[in-house]
This record gives sequence, C-alpha cells and structure tokens, in this order.
Amino acid sequence: MSKRTYIDFNIVPPQHRGIDARLHNWGRWCNGGRGVAGTSPMFRLVPPPPKQRGDVWEDNGRVDGADATVVAKGVAALPEPHRAALNWLYVRPCPPARACKMLATNMQGLAQLLSDGRQMLINRGV
Repeated sequence: MSKRTYIDFNIVPPQHRGIDARLHNWGRWCNGGRGVAGTSPMFRLVPPPPKQRGDVWEDNGRVDGADATVVAKGVAALPEPHRAALNWLYVRPCPPARACKMLATNMQGLAQLLSDGRQMLINRGV
C-alpha cells in the first residue's frame, strides 16, 4: 500500500507573502477582475469576504492592473515548469493531481515549483 503525502498549497512562507498577494492580484486580473467565473449573476456584485493569511494579506476585491502587468511580465520570463505551476495556482486552479499530471511531477515537486517560482520573482525584483 502506498503512502500519500498531502500538501497544503495554501500555506505560504512568510518571506513569500508579499509576492503571493501580488500573484493573487495578477490571477484576478487575468480572470477579468474580481468576478468569479461560474458565479450566479445575482451574486457577482456581492463583495467577497476578506481573506487573511497570517497578519499580512487581506483581499479587498480590487485589482491593481499596473502591478498585474509587471507580475505578468515577470512570470512570462520564468522557466516553463515554474510558469505553469504559478499559472495553475493563481489563474486556472484545478485539482493538484491534474496539475501534477500536466507538469509530470508529484505533489512535492509541484510545491517546490511554486516555491521556487515565487523566489525567482523575488530575486528578479518583480
């Protein structure tokens, strides 16, 4: 019987929280703002509840388009696996198992691609 390792992809290390908030902004920008695809039209204008990670990130529903374009250029310059992993988490989420299959990696490898991608953006001054 194989032992599965479960990884919580919502846990972000403290040193990555700033870029994580910017990547969330980029993801909302890529999806056309704060509306969520598949949401009933009746509820699209209802402001989302604030989300908080630690004491740093709070989602106010606004999209900073200027910052999102800077992040988009930075993500586009990353190696393909890192770019695809960040795109999976922030723009087009699907089950992690499907993302692992698309990237030909396992859960730990996917988590490492995300962490390395965030760190590369920080190192490149994005």
